[in-house]
Formats: sequence, C-alpha cells, structure tokens
Amino acid sequence: MDGPLADAPVRVLLVDDDEVIAGSLCRYLQTQGCAVDVAPDAVSAVPLMRSRRYDVVVVDPYFTGGLVGGTSTLIKDVRELQPGAPLIVLTAYSSPALLQIAASSSLPLLHKPQSVVSLSHIILTAASAASSGPRPPGPRQ
Repeated sequence: MDGPLADAPVRVLLVDDDEVIAGSLCRYLQTQGCAVDVAPDAVSAVPLMRSRRYDVVVVDPYFTGGLVGGTSTLIKDVRELQPGAPLIVLTAYSSPALLQIAASSSLPLLHKPQSVVSLSHIILTAASAASSGPRPPGPRQ
C-alpha cells in the first residue's frame, strides 16, 4: 500500500457474533496486513473501542438474542469512542428500522453474504479515504 496506510497496519474492529463470517473476514484482512479485533457483541466492543483507535469499524446489528434497537446505541458508542472512523453496517437481515438507522446516520449498509475479498476491498477503501483527511483524536493504541 502507498500513502498513510503504508506506515502502520489498518486497524479494524469487527462486531459480529457469526464466528464463521467474522473469522473468515478477520483472517483475510490479516493476510492484507490489517490488525483486526473481533467482538461478538456491543458489550465486548465498547472496552476495545475505549482502549484502541480503529481505522474502520464493521458491525452486524443483529446479535444472537439481540434487537436492532441496540444498534443505535452501538452506533452512538462508535461515534463517541472512534470519532472519524468509518462505520460499516453488515447484515444478513434488513428491516425498515435498520434501513432508517442507516439512512439517518449516513451509514453504508452491506448485505451478507458477500465474498471476503469484496468486503476487504470496501473496508480498506473506507480506511484509505478516512486517512486522507483530518481525524479527531481517539483512544491511544
């Protein structure tokens, strides 16, 4: 990679309770030189976001046993704890509520299934675009 991303690995936080998808995407992003953390839910994601700065955060809003209403809280947490980090919503289930949250927050909404190559490209493109502009300070690494 050229430019600002060449100096340090792209840090990605995946918030997804689907072990197969999160694990596959995590491993592929690591082969692309990314540093990836995986959280199975919002409760696990918040401490990670408090302790590290991420270049991109990818969330699946439908956790096992969870409801989409918790998504708006997670989005607020991401915006507060990772200011300026692109946030991507990745889901296999869409609903009017989720579409409204994504639209009102100007979030890209990606649908599963997608190839890890395609998802990786989207994530790295978002990180590259974000790194080219000023970014508010976030938590220390």
